Amino acid sequence: MIVLVSALGALTACSDEGELVATPVKNVQNIEAVNSQTLDVQCDTGICQFELSTSSHDEITVNMFYDGQRAFDKIEGVSVTGPSGATVRIEGNNQFTLILSGDDEPTKVQVIDYYRN
Repeated sequence: MIVLVSALGALTACSDEGELVATPVKNVQNIEAVNSQTLDVQCDTGICQFELSTSSHDEITVNMFYDGQRAFDKIEGVSVTGPSGATVRIEGNNQFTLILSGDDEPTKVQVIDYYRN
């Protein structure tokens, strides 16, 4: 399932394993589910916050973009509240992964691009 969401709504992506919910908090223009474990997040300022939760223990991949075409140049940092913070791995200039516990509790994520606008 692929869904677009505005800054005012939440995204839900379902799979056989569980349900991934992504909720914009600050400076997020859109969130798109590429699949049940991968999200594209649009953040035009280069600094944004969103919440993620799932009903199953999953590794989630997040791709960061300024707009629909331009990817983040270099992620400076990813800050995650709770136990999922220890699982964050920056995989590339605009991509990171983290493991969600599957307890449906929202995990707050803040991402900062080194070359932010």
